[in-house]
Amino acid sequence: MSHPTCYSMCMIVSIKATAGASQRTKNRIKERGPEFVVERKHTNAAFNLKGEAQLETWLLREVGGPDGDTWLGWLNVKEFEIVKESD
Repeated sequence: MSHPTCYSMCMIVSIKATAGASQRTKNRIKERGPEFVVERKHTNAAFNLKGEAQLETWLLREVGGPDGDTWLGWLNVKEFEIVKESD
């Protein structure tokens, strides 16, 4: 059963880092991207966080990892923009 603000996705996106992105986000996109499968989207409400700054993160899975070790991790949506999306 999924939470209303924490749901499964099945979408492939091509992304690029925003100007204000953290070095971690820039590195992940450079080393593991730019194409990722969107596995989940989470907001503060999904984690029952109140009084915190609004935060939305996406769980992304690398498409076709070059080293056979597929990366899976969370990125803040304010740190990347979608260049292209496909189903």
